[in-house]
Amino acid sequence: MKYYVMSTRITAALTCLSFIFILIAHYGFNGADAEFWCNVCLAVFGSGLLTFITSCIGYFTEKRRTLEGFFYSTQTLLHIINKYDLNWNLERKIDFFLDYSDVDKSVWDAQLGSIYFMLDPDREKFNYIYQEIYKPVLDLNQEIASHETNFKWHRNGSGKNDTVMADCVGKIEALLMENTTKKLTTNDGQEIQITHIQNKLVHTTLKELNGRFYDIMYGKKKESEDS
Repeated sequence: MKYYVMSTRITAALTCLSFIFILIAHYGFNGADAEFWCNVCLAVFGSGLLTFITSCIGYFTEKRRTLEGFFYSTQTLLHIINKYDLNWNLERKIDFFLDYSDVDKSVWDAQLGSIYFMLDPDREKFNYIYQEIYKPVLDLNQEIASHETNFKWHRNGSGKNDTVMADCVGKIEALLMENTTKKLTTNDGQEIQITHIQNKLVHTTLKELNGRFYDIMYGKKKESEDS
């Protein structure tokens, strides 16, 4: 995306400057030299305008391709993360985190690095994507990575310690899961407790992907497209 942004900006400036020179040469000077330079500027203006249009088309095509790639890569990671079950035993949880650590995330990282918007004062759109979509998943990845060695030692028996492992898993789950309990009163006056377990990372990130991120990607609200 950045290549097309730079190309568009440069050719836009070149086109505007050449147009100004055409006006100056046409109305400010007379003679063969003025006509010659006017023709030169016309040639520059024509090629610059064509390149500008081509760059704009390339930018919007690349923008959609890059954002869609990031969208689907993020969804793939969230699909894996969403399989996590708070009711698993400790060994199953450790196996899940070790398997997740082996998932290649390099393409996802590279896709974020390729995002560069043409009209984005103070990189507000990029910072939104980074803070609200990329960073929550990145924080989880880094937290899992920080315990990966201990998990491997626990699995192979060289450093087996259920208490330490439970603490490590708890730190990861704090970023991942949400367990809330609500008290409700029935019609006959009895109070009951309802426990709601939710993968808060998946829930909030999908909400952003299908909300503002979708608007940025396609320039329109998803609700409008679905209606």
